[in-house]
Amino acid sequence: MKKHTTSQSPPQRFRLPMNDEGIFSGCEISDMLIHCVISFDKRIDENRMSEAVRLTLDAEPVLGCRLGANWWRMYWERRTDLDSLELFKITVSEDVEEEVIRFLSVPADPRKDPQVGVLLIRSETDTLCIKVNHTVSDAGGVKTYAYLLASVYRNLADNPGYKPEINLNGSRSMRQVSRQFGIMDKLRIIRRTFRDLKINVFPRRYCSFLLNKGDMSDRAFVILRIGPDLFRAVKSYGRRRGATINDIILTAIFRGFADLINPPSEVPLRLVTTVDFRRFLRTGRSGAICNLSGILYLKTEHKAEAEFDDTLLQVRDQMNFIKGDFIGLGNHPYFVIPSLISPAFFNLWLGKKMADALFRNLHNIPPGFTNMGAIDAEQLVFGDAEVTDAFLTAPVIFTPFFLIGLSGFGESITISAGFSGASVNRPVVEGVLGRIKRELVLLA
Repeated sequence: MKKHTTSQSPPQRFRLPMNDEGIFSGCEISDMLIHCVISFDKRIDENRMSEAVRLTLDAEPVLGCRLGANWWRMYWERRTDLDSLELFKITVSEDVEEEVIRFLSVPADPRKDPQVGVLLIRSETDTLCIKVNHTVSDAGGVKTYAYLLASVYRNLADNPGYKPEINLNGSRSMRQVSRQFGIMDKLRIIRRTFRDLKINVFPRRYCSFLLNKGDMSDRAFVILRIGPDLFRAVKSYGRRRGATINDIILTAIFRGFADLINPPSEVPLRLVTTVDFRRFLRTGRSGAICNLSGILYLKTEHKAEAEFDDTLLQVRDQMNFIKGDFIGLGNHPYFVIPSLISPAFFNLWLGKKMADALFRNLHNIPPGFTNMGAIDAEQLVFGDAEVTDAFLTAPVIFTPFFLIGLSGFGESITISAGFSGASVNRPVVEGVLGRIKRELVLLA
């Protein structure tokens, strides 16, 4: 790649926003990588794409950093070796799916490796694979990055000397969300915190789903595609019942787990899921690429002979209630407060201890689901190469924990799961996703 220069240099050090530090402790249970896979109807210009990738690391300077830490705080430090790093790679293969899975399974360390990596898989047409470290961005930020990459690539076609504007002042902090609320709303959020604490603790007995403990380096993905016909049928089914696609997928997941583990009828099933706090911003966009995600817990009362509609009613009503009461914000203080009042070395130690505690009390850990949202086809435009498909995948979760990811593009959705211990867990994961699809097919 040619030597890259800019007329304006990003700063050498960034203060780490408070919400990032808590997320970094998640490296104990996942590989902390979020992916975006984009398929084209033809081949793209690989030299222009290579230059576009490098320029995006100036447009969003934090992406061109490595994660550092002193005893008190973690921080982002601008790398001086960006022009010598292999940020963009090309491979030629007729087995695109195999190459995609291989790329999705390769780990990266935010303290040493680039925060962004891009692979172009070349066959008769091209497939572009992007990975972004979760320490620097959540799924909403990865979509923003994909749109940025598309924009820079387009602009380079018309102007080979194009330099994107450098985002030096965009907020990466959770404060951009908190400042949307007045004092009364903040008091209601505190009430939400106590409600969520109760939900998190009780019931003390519930059923969970765990994979077999396996080799953390033996990683794989199972990817399930829901095409336009089934998507439209499911959407229509939900519309008639006042339920969203998210409600229906959650219901299918609950029922899939119940079918697999056959829990006692008096013991509820629990699930932890995510929420994008950009929903609280007036524009729906953050000031810069960052983490603005939270978690919440759901449960269903399992009944062996329950119909899909019975379970859907429970899920729909829970979600409607939670959406109307500052969804996800109640849990956020648990992650923010430690990073504000204690030093970095203690927070990292605490994160490891919490992960160790999870491994000692496995049956208290519910499986996870993250809806990463729809990819906007109108923003994902690369010029004359048309995007025919795109999807996101959540990080690989180390067994025995389990996470299912969902993303949408046009009239299709992709459900995926990345996991370790692949040699022993692949049939189980395929069985779970197969049960979810079966539930959806039965609706149609």
